[in-house]
Amino acid sequence: MSTWTSERTPTRSAATRIALLAVLALAGCFDLGRAVPNLSRGGDATRVFQDPGGLRIAGPRGYCVDTENSEAANGAGFVLLGGCDILADARRGPQHYAILSATYANTDGPGSTQDYATFFATAQGRAMLSRADDPGTVTILDSRVSRGVLYLHVRDTSPNPGARLAAEHWRAAFPLGNHGVMLSVHGTDSNPIGTADGRSKIGDFVRAVQRAN
Repeated sequence: MSTWTSERTPTRSAATRIALLAVLALAGCFDLGRAVPNLSRGGDATRVFQDPGGLRIAGPRGYCVDTENSEAANGAGFVLLGGCDILADARRGPQHYAILSATYANTDGPGSTQDYATFFATAQGRAMLSRADDPGTVTILDSRVSRGVLYLHVRDTSPNPGARLAAEHWRAAFPLGNHGVMLSVHGTDSNPIGTADGRSKIGDFVRAVQRAN
């Protein structure tokens, strides 16, 4: 794993705050490592998911919210996005194969992305990223902090009971207003995503959410 950071390194006295920020601000009542369901086809889709508390989740160009597989409660939520062409069950060949998701929760403080980076490098943090709650299934291939966002390139070998996901995927964690947000970009077994494309897609996803808010 290679790591680049652009913010201060937390002291040992910050350990409790790191765990609280990562667990409460990002997980809320929704699991970060939750299974990703199959995308619904031919149902309602929208470009933007609106949380009752004001947070908006939007995907990059070509991606829409799968409303049947998205939910919000008590200031936290899980939002699934797929290619607008796939969600519409378009007859013409789809162009957007990635599966995107967002997990968010209210937090009392803005937090630090370097704190997130430190936490997810631990066994507890890797277990939170695992669909099996097993740190042994998760390898952090790359970790970097850029412009207030933690970017992770992750391999999770645990099974996914829904969509047939490729093991490697990309995540981004960052504070947004009074929320902690975790975004994910997944390829599938039949349409895996290369490293350069994965980095590009997660960056586009981050910018889309930031613009929406």
